[in-house]
Amino acid sequence: MIQKLKIKNYAPPYSGGFLFIDKDYMRKINIFKKINRNAFNEKLIHRYLFERYYFGISSQRKKLLPERLKKNPINLIVPEDSKSGFGYRADLTIYFKNQLYGTPVEVKWLLSGLSKSNQINYLKQNNGFLVILGDTNKKTFQGIDVVSIDHNDFSDWIAENISRLSRESLLYQAESKKLSNKGQYWAVFLKGGDDGKAVQNFDRMLESRSRNSFWAFRQHSKSLPYILDMQKGDKIIFLFASSRGMAQPKDPGTIVKVYRYYICNIIEPYYMALDDQRGLFFENKEKKLLIGDRKWPHFMDFEIKKKYSKETELLFGRQGEFSEVFSNSFNHGGGTPYPLSRAQFEKLKDRLFKLVEENKNYG
Repeated sequence: MIQKLKIKNYAPPYSGGFLFIDKDYMRKINIFKKINRNAFNEKLIHRYLFERYYFGISSQRKKLLPERLKKNPINLIVPEDSKSGFGYRADLTIYFKNQLYGTPVEVKWLLSGLSKSNQINYLKQNNGFLVILGDTNKKTFQGIDVVSIDHNDFSDWIAENISRLSRESLLYQAESKKLSNKGQYWAVFLKGGDDGKAVQNFDRMLESRSRNSFWAFRQHSKSLPYILDMQKGDKIIFLFASSRGMAQPKDPGTIVKVYRYYICNIIEPYYMALDDQRGLFFENKEKKLLIGDRKWPHFMDFEIKKKYSKETELLFGRQGEFSEVFSNSFNHGGGTPYPLSRAQFEKLKDRLFKLVEENKNYG
């Protein structure tokens, strides 16, 4: 239908002061465009669950588990585990201690989102459960346990972590070079001497891989937040050392001897190796531990920039301002990453370089 409209004070190209409009065509044009009010996708909910299961206080963690699993200690959480025979990959798989298989977790906005038969059948047959962000009073759906996320807690978590999440997105998605040059600093303090187990494992790792090196950290509640907080481009120092006692004292006066050090850039800050070759590299291979029982499940890749690995030990002396770093790194998992300030990192690096030079002059 063509409609003729009179236009006052017309100017070309409106011939004769009339504008002809095709009303049928105009009806097809949606002139009201809405902005997308969903500022994040389902992956952010996965991350929230991942961190609440690992780091949340007991009450937060239990709210996100069905009743039958509330008392089970969590050993490992795997995001988007490998596809099953059902042609389906669970959003998360939780490996509880002393359980033979992982527990699949499906995440949806609403209950109605769980509609595919392969997902439903897989969750049922593997005793999985569903987590939703929407409101519901139901404890089960389609014969599957249902857990609902507390909206206030979810909002609080986003507010507390928005800077970290933004930084990660810029580093990995936008490949921001500006942020990669403003990385974090870490130290890993490993005791045992030049012939200790840690040194043997490190040498074995270096022999097995010529380019990017890898290391695994022990499961420990106090160290895991730091392990997950490491990011691409961060700098890390591995110290192989010895001091008095089985644990590492916090006393600044404790004398430390350094047998080796490696100053590295982090290439891949965190991943889980579920295969037997990499996943069991630092484990007792004779026992062939299940994924849920592995002691060193948290991996990272790094590039060695500077190192000292000669037979002569370096007398570091009093650990001084590094006492907290060395103590917490070793006592919380036998050598896990602990943060350093940039000033501390530079001081530690300079001190190690100086000791090497002094050792050359003395020799």
